[in-house]
Amino acid sequence: MKYKNKDGIELNYTGNDMQAKLVREVVEEAIKVFEGHNRFDARSAEWALSRGVNFLKENFDIEDKE
Repeated sequence: MKYKNKDGIELNYTGNDMQAKLVREVVEEAIKVFEGHNRFDARSAEWALSRGVNFLKENFDIEDKE
């Protein structure tokens, strides 16, 4: 299921321009981080989740709202 915002708009990154390629590359790297943990080790899963979230926040300039 594709994400849509409240206005019903969804992302489309099927193009081959530099920005679309870079966004796909960053998301692919985040997926590797999330999937790259030992599924039988809770600490490994916690590390992967924390690292993946921080990776996405850093690369998309998202800051915590407090």
